[in-house]
Amino acid sequence: MSICSDTVPIISCNGSLINEHPDIDFAAGPSEKNVSGGRVDDGNCNVEATATLVRHTSQLAKENLCREDSAVAGRGNEVSQIILKRNLTLAGGSSLVIGAIIGSGLFMLPDYIYMETGGSPFMSLTVWFVGGLVAFFGSICYAELATSINVSGGEQAYLTKMYGPLVGFLFVWTNTLILNPGGLAAISLYCSEYIVVNIHNGYAKNETELQEDLANRSPYIKAAFAILIMGVASAVNAFSSELGDKMNQLFAVVKVSAICVICSIGFYWLVKGEWTQFETPYVSPNSTINGAINGLMLSMWAYGGWSFLSWVTEEIINPDRNVPLSLFIGISVVCAVYLLFNFAIFCGPLIAHEISDSPFILIYAKTAWGGWGWFFASFCILTATYGAVSSNTISTTRFYHACARDGHLPRALSLCLPSRSTPIVAILFNFLCTAVYIIAGKHAADVVNMVMYAQWVYFVLVFAGLLLLRYKRPNMRRPFRAPILIPIIQTILSLAMVLSPFFEESSTSDTYITNLAKKYGAVVGSILTGIPFYLLCIYKPTRLNIFDKLSDDLVKGCKRVGFQ
Repeated sequence: MSICSDTVPIISCNGSLINEHPDIDFAAGPSEKNVSGGRVDDGNCNVEATATLVRHTSQLAKENLCREDSAVAGRGNEVSQIILKRNLTLAGGSSLVIGAIIGSGLFMLPDYIYMETGGSPFMSLTVWFVGGLVAFFGSICYAELATSINVSGGEQAYLTKMYGPLVGFLFVWTNTLILNPGGLAAISLYCSEYIVVNIHNGYAKNETELQEDLANRSPYIKAAFAILIMGVASAVNAFSSELGDKMNQLFAVVKVSAICVICSIGFYWLVKGEWTQFETPYVSPNSTINGAINGLMLSMWAYGGWSFLSWVTEEIINPDRNVPLSLFIGISVVCAVYLLFNFAIFCGPLIAHEISDSPFILIYAKTAWGGWGWFFASFCILTATYGAVSSNTISTTRFYHACARDGHLPRALSLCLPSRSTPIVAILFNFLCTAVYIIAGKHAADVVNMVMYAQWVYFVLVFAGLLLLRYKRPNMRRPFRAPILIPIIQTILSLAMVLSPFFEESSTSDTYITNLAKKYGAVVGSILTGIPFYLLCIYKPTRLNIFDKLSDDLVKGCKRVGFQ
């Protein structure tokens, strides 16, 4: 097999474009004798020829990803016969990045970061800027990886290529069981909370009434609305990937516009001379290094989601150009919005630390505009959080689809709805997993928070692996190259995030030992539980036959329903 930069379109019998694969050259091999420019031209255009071509394309893509070790799954030629369409444009990719990042974090974290930085507006804004810079540097590294390893799956594909299938599977294991459904559940619950508050209360007369209302809402009602929100996002993306893309673009524009309107409140007060908060020194007497580090970690959590674009690489049109541009445009817009928003909330008589336990943006808008300001701020929160749910649903389901196709998840998750070319089984699986976390509520949130540090462990491996690939494969096709200093910086910063719990409290504190045990114990636990599952269910020489039979039966059952 040879690798080329030319795009080879795969055409179905009705002439519609199924996929474009930029990394595959059909120049050699007996199975391509009836192919001209990627089109079956034997005059009959039968289904068997098209299916053979698509299966061959999928297999070559797997080989290009360095899946030569057949011990990983051993079922490479039995993967899904449907390849997802390339329909994400530059606008679609940018809106996916914006939608995945701007969610609940923008409204939950400014007050906490303000307090962690000792009540200094300048220090708080610096922390938000540095967090955005780290996300931007990370996107530069992922732009190189996504254009050189041009398949969906993101870190799963990169880690498998860098370190082998076991490390790639452990990333899949942690994300599938905990991080993906837990994160989606948290955003859905946050969105449903404001639906419930506005339905029951209209708007609160004071902060005390608001706190009582938030505390007294039935968790079952919140969970019901959260599941409904998740169901709507899943249904839209199951119906049509193009519709999901258009909805993402719409919500990205609406929520950025709405946030800018909220920011106008701050500039109104700034014009009136309300800038006393900025008369404080840059470094507050209450500021500490530990507080700045904690604030930076919170801001980087708010910027989380920029890596999700790499999970849908195969659906992006002209990825060599659009993947880097989508990442740069998306993160630049998000960084500007975050800085503008945080600057605005410091302009005026009501600043974040005075209402640290309440949804301060609602009080902030109500102080300026009265009752309708409350409703507008609620609309802003709802559009931001639903947009995040929709974007995360698209990226997460494509992640499951790619992992199943590569043998790291049950093969049934790679099956699609032929009439829609959407990964319907992965969408249903994602919805059910998220619903379980929504129902579990706080207990699930505790698990997610403990395993969050595992994500930084994998970031260390990805950024260090980029340097490893530069050394081991210097001639590898790289349409985009990150400056060598950037992956070095990202590796060091990610490693610092992994080690940060050591610097949170004094080493003589019992709480210190407890926190370390929870955070690192959860990381080690997720890895240790994943290794036996890999050996019993994934690794061909040692896996049990019963799991093969269960996987086959599940695939057959899904195909009887009409999935392919």
